[in-house]
Amino acid sequence: SVAIVAACVRRGSDSAGATMRSACENYPTDHGAPQFYQQPHGLQPGWDASSSTVMSGDISGHVSAAACTSQPANGCMRRAISAALLGEGEENEPPILEELGIDFGHIYNKTLSVLWPQRAKLNQNVINDCDFAGPIVFYMILSVLLLFKGKIYFGYVYGVFVTGLVILWVVLNLMSSKGIDVYRTASVMGYCLLPIVLLTAISILVDLRGVAGVVLIPATVAWCTNAAAVFFVIVLEADDRRWLLAYPVMLFYTCFALITIF
Repeated sequence: SVAIVAACVRRGSDSAGATMRSACENYPTDHGAPQFYQQPHGLQPGWDASSSTVMSGDISGHVSAAACTSQPANGCMRRAISAALLGEGEENEPPILEELGIDFGHIYNKTLSVLWPQRAKLNQNVINDCDFAGPIVFYMILSVLLLFKGKIYFGYVYGVFVTGLVILWVVLNLMSSKGIDVYRTASVMGYCLLPIVLLTAISILVDLRGVAGVVLIPATVAWCTNAAAVFFVIVLEADDRRWLLAYPVMLFYTCFALITIF
């Protein structure tokens, strides 16, 4: 029985060897030696291994391209955002800041006009500018400074500004036949809020409910009123009604001064 089993094993090994030799002789030699590996997942049946950079070892270009398309680096993302904001992307695409109407040059010039209001030095472009970026920034700074004093007045500041703006816009149009739009009124009143912001910053360090407040509060309100009145007098061409225009403006900024102190 042992001899019979040995003969069967020997006959099987001879048959397997013949099968392997036949497979090697019939294998096509176009692609070189036989390749004993599985086809990579996701490749088509007609994939040419000899022309692939994966088989040749030169994979730097393909790997970097795949990395850029699938997972862009933080540096590339920052450059893309900067190009979009400054208009360095597409050739005919304007910058996002320009589409939003944000001009840092006008913001700077208008802020200087508020800090030192002089009618002779006011530029016509600054007067006609209806920018909202500066007022929004001043509103946020004022609210944050009040937050340092323990006053969560974001809603109060916004509500007082909008209510006073609408009332003041109606009064200004009733006092002048030329009229003024609400956007320019909001821009002027928002920019002239800057002295109130400075007063709020001082009130964090100094208690203004004493002698210091008696001096600083009227001076700040007069500063805001004078700056806004200069703009309104030029826009409305109402030189003979300067003090009449200044009165409602003074009431507007007095409300913000009271919010700051109390």
